[in-house]
Amino acid sequence: MDKKSPISYFRNNYFDFVTKSPERILSVTFFLLCILGGLILFLPAAGKLSFIDSLFTAVSAVCVTGLSVIDISKDLTGWGQFMLLVLIQTGGLGIMSISSIIFIMLGKRMSLRYEKNARRIFDAESREEVKEALFLIFKYTFLLELIGALVLTAGFTISEGNLISGLKNGIFTAISAFCNAGFVLNSYNLVAYNHNPIILYTVSFLIILGGISPAICITLNRILKKQKLPPLALIVFYATIGLLFVGAAVFFIAEYNGVLEGMSWLDKINNSWFQSATLRTAGFNSVNLSSISGITYIMFILFMIIGGSPGGTAGGIKTAAFGVILITCYNTLLGKSNIIRNRTIRPETVQKAVTLTLIYIGIFFVSSCMLISTQQIPDSSLVFESASALGTVGLTIGATPYLDEVGKMIIIITMFIGRVAPATIIYYMDSKCVETRVSYPDAKISLT
Repeated sequence: MDKKSPISYFRNNYFDFVTKSPERILSVTFFLLCILGGLILFLPAAGKLSFIDSLFTAVSAVCVTGLSVIDISKDLTGWGQFMLLVLIQTGGLGIMSISSIIFIMLGKRMSLRYEKNARRIFDAESREEVKEALFLIFKYTFLLELIGALVLTAGFTISEGNLISGLKNGIFTAISAFCNAGFVLNSYNLVAYNHNPIILYTVSFLIILGGISPAICITLNRILKKQKLPPLALIVFYATIGLLFVGAAVFFIAEYNGVLEGMSWLDKINNSWFQSATLRTAGFNSVNLSSISGITYIMFILFMIIGGSPGGTAGGIKTAAFGVILITCYNTLLGKSNIIRNRTIRPETVQKAVTLTLIYIGIFFVSSCMLISTQQIPDSSLVFESASALGTVGLTIGATPYLDEVGKMIIIITMFIGRVAPATIIYYMDSKCVETRVSYPDAKISLT
């Protein structure tokens, strides 16, 4: 009996096992990209970083989080900053999108198993729909990043009086904003530009558009044509708009005499809107968040857990799951059927939304407890750090620079889980969902 070659052995025992299901593809490919990114940023050409700091930065970039234990404007070389931007773009687009588009551009045929997984991930019925969805995602991404880069270059150039610096900051910030990464090429994030509405609103709209699935954003054409939106798009739009305005209003009221003190009335509105847009996913800040009020703190934790929208670059349980739970609560309180726009929300969808939320909160609880038990940092800052890492947000109220090696590893794992867990959990539940015609008697369970 002939022995199998090492390549054949690897393919039969590992490669096929990984590519068999989307949840494995997502987890393994993101893990490998994080390790590769850590090794790249550890090279002397990228900067003089310890491996743990290189890995932390790479995971934060790939998972489009934005938390950083270094000053990327000083600790990374120009080449290191460029590689960081590549990691951000790759993490924002997603490994499956990039590998699929390479197959298509090279004219190669995807395997049947890979194609099946791609259809599930992109919610497509055929190979042609997969191609259309991919090209749509890439065109949407690069067009908006280009427009954002042009506007931000103008904004930074006017503010700094230097075209080269403005161009560099404009391109980097546009990609970082659209991918919801939160990295910028200066030591104080966007605090120095909190009086510049061009920068604030451009970044905020890039964050919003990147946090919403490109496929869902394209359904805006239906609004212009006065057509009805599909239920998912409807939930995402209403949830996103509601969270944006509620967040801005709460921040404006709670911080009017707090971190917004000393600003003009118009600047307070601009910065309240900006922080509302960024707090669920992106990690940019235009004000010092270390002295926010208790009300703002609680709102930030809640919004970071909710996160962005399915299919976008954001983290969290997603606005779709939040919207489904909210609609279910509303209909239950009023004794109505669980319906949206003459469409029934299936019990399985509600079960998945609740399960995802509870698992997410459980991970948040464990991560927070691990940080509190290992770090000599105020508990409130560590809980905030945990929510920010799990939601791939990147905001901090001062804990990140003081994390020791153990704390950094906890945050690295939390960021990775926050990036891959929501989609992995949903794909896993989908694969285990088996319809049955067997019915059982109702269980009588009192909730009072």
